[in-house]
Amino acid sequence: MELSTWPQAVPLIVAAILAIYVPGMLIVAATGRRGIVELVGLAPLVSLAIAGVGGVIAYPFGLRWEWWSYLISCVMVLIIVLSVAGRREAARLMRRGFQQPETVRGAGHERSEESEGPENPENLADPVRRNDAAAVPREDLAPMGSRRLAAQQSVMQYSVPQSSDSNRSVPRRSIPQNAEQWRREILRSCRFWLPAFAGVALAALTVALRLRRAVPSPEQVTQNYDSVFHDNVVARIMLTGQASSLHALPPIREVYPIAFQQFAALSGAAVPGAVAATAVTTTWLVFAALIWPISMLYLVRAICGRRMLSDFLAPALSAVCAGFPFLLLDWGTLYSMFAAQAIAPVLLAVLWRWCRHDWKAGKWQALSGLGWIAVGVIAVSFCHFRVVMTVALLALPLVLVWLVQAAGALRRVNVKAFRISSAVGVLAVIAVLGAGFAIFSNMYLRSNTRPISGHLNGGPALPTEDISSAIRRFALGTPIDSANVRMPVFWPIAALLIAAVAVALLAHTQESLIMATSFLLLGFVFVSCAGTHADWAKVVTALWYKDQRRLFAAWPVAAIPLICWALLWLLDLAVVALGRRSLGNGILNRSTQFGGAQSNVTGRGQASIVLRSCAVLAAVIVGLLSCVANPQADGMQRSVSRTYAFAANGSDSPMLSRDEYLLLKRLGSYVGENEQVIADPWNGSGFMLAIGRRTPYYAHLSMQWDYDHDYLARHLGEIRSDPQVCSIIQGNNLHWYLDMGGSYVPGDPQHEMFTGMHPVPDVMQPVDSQGRATLYWITGCGMGSRP
Repeated sequence: MELSTWPQAVPLIVAAILAIYVPGMLIVAATGRRGIVELVGLAPLVSLAIAGVGGVIAYPFGLRWEWWSYLISCVMVLIIVLSVAGRREAARLMRRGFQQPETVRGAGHERSEESEGPENPENLADPVRRNDAAAVPREDLAPMGSRRLAAQQSVMQYSVPQSSDSNRSVPRRSIPQNAEQWRREILRSCRFWLPAFAGVALAALTVALRLRRAVPSPEQVTQNYDSVFHDNVVARIMLTGQASSLHALPPIREVYPIAFQQFAALSGAAVPGAVAATAVTTTWLVFAALIWPISMLYLVRAICGRRMLSDFLAPALSAVCAGFPFLLLDWGTLYSMFAAQAIAPVLLAVLWRWCRHDWKAGKWQALSGLGWIAVGVIAVSFCHFRVVMTVALLALPLVLVWLVQAAGALRRVNVKAFRISSAVGVLAVIAVLGAGFAIFSNMYLRSNTRPISGHLNGGPALPTEDISSAIRRFALGTPIDSANVRMPVFWPIAALLIAAVAVALLAHTQESLIMATSFLLLGFVFVSCAGTHADWAKVVTALWYKDQRRLFAAWPVAAIPLICWALLWLLDLAVVALGRRSLGNGILNRSTQFGGAQSNVTGRGQASIVLRSCAVLAAVIVGLLSCVANPQADGMQRSVSRTYAFAANGSDSPMLSRDEYLLLKRLGSYVGENEQVIADPWNGSGFMLAIGRRTPYYAHLSMQWDYDHDYLARHLGEIRSDPQVCSIIQGNNLHWYLDMGGSYVPGDPQHEMFTGMHPVPDVMQPVDSQGRATLYWITGCGMGSRP
């Protein structure tokens, strides 16, 4: 029996993609969203929310979490969505008197069939995409006295990239009638879809190839403390069908978000004989290579609109930016938090759209936007609730700007309502802050038993540098690996980020200031984690356990949209400058050459196209360079390779050697499904459930052990002389003992109780072994010979 190969894992990858995307896309389409980016961007939110809620609901009824139960849940949600959409459409027709859309909206203003969700893809922030006359004001046709005003309007029009929030309708496109028209339509479609597709494809290929180089077999596990829990959760779901986040892995931990593990279990269940460890690795790959870059594309689209430059650059940079997506795979390993981080950009995007547009676009649009925000919060929470706090931190400037705008709108409509709402809001904030301070003060400031200085003192919470060093590292987007080794600075992305912050402050628009403030807020909390251990820093970072990696994982979410926005702002500014220069030349030519103005308009459009093409080409070069020749990403890849690497045969550290893994994989050939195996969980046998599908008597490395577990761990070696040991073995019907060497962390205080556990030859019969790892049948205590 050997480890599986990556080609053998392809069915699990396909199963995970189908489970996440197909039901979700159908439900998103039923809500009225259109466009491939809308569908694939929102689909994971829907699927994860259904899985999380469905697992909780199914548990008390004894229903197994399997493909049939998941698909039934999706069908039920789809029926509800179709019902609501049908009633809304019927009400709309009643209001409009069953008129045809052309009658109501006017000829030539029906929405394009290729509209990108609630926004039209033709509504680009690209002046050339609209038309030349709109791209550069026709100053040569304006009165002389109005030319300065037209120039000012030109600069105002293109001072920032236009958001995709606009709902401006465009004429319906006619069906091509000849070969030339088909050629133009194909080229237009390629120009629309190719940048986004190429960016996502490059990101997916980069992540997949780097993981393949770092991890020779998808069956390998990340050999660290947290992986034992996560992998065993997946195995438990596959074996028992119990997938409630309120009962994640009893008795180890009851309440824990396990939406990621639910889909890993679905992919594993789709392939007979699949190991839970393989399902975890392949599902991580789906989240990292597909969901994450598409989420970043969705966020940048919401902020910058549909632009060729950002459509390619956003997903491409997401694959290699600030150590992500490998950062949390190397550290932790935090599978649940990584899954939440992968979909967090979509939640931030729907928040952005609602605060910038949807709340004032009509009752239905506002309610629909709130609904998507709720779905996003549910989905992220069932992956990992702490990431909701990260999204709230990033969205704080956005929400504050919205509050000011909403208050202004209410004041213009109803001054009395504005005053009442303001008073209630201020009182509510004061009450919440006062209650929070009172609770905090009572627990941590006035407490004589355990003040704030006694909290958050574990390894992840300790600072790794001083404040100035942490500021530099955050500004340059430089991660550290699991051994606290700083990765190299990748200067192209670092330079783009620094320039983007400067451009955002220079532009001084609401969008730029919101994004820059979000980035600085994230930096402040990160520096509080990484650069100091003061009590105030513990207060600021308590929601993230003062773990700097949990915050640094959000660096791409704050930095990439800022970089894309700044590049587009500079590009549009250059186009405006080029147009104004050409326009001035056109005015002079008009007096000496008939038709000079018309030829100047054409030349100006061509020059704009050339400029934009050069900008897109530069973005492609930066994206390719970042993915192919990135020493920072290479360093993270090597660190992940060490995290997955087997221990040398006969060595205790890391947890598992290849021999030990293969013996765990064969346990099912000897141990019955309802039998338990005694083993020291600190020597790698904690992965028993995930790899061998058999239940260890010690379910985790550390927990609140009862008397039997504690006593047996300390005195198993005295099995021949201690009647209490025999009583525990007989009472729990324990027939098996697995010896796999010593602890992977020698001297750890939590492992002290297992020091009395070792094989006793006279009362234990070897059944199977590989290397030094040996499975024994317990013959002492009257348990008898193996049948």
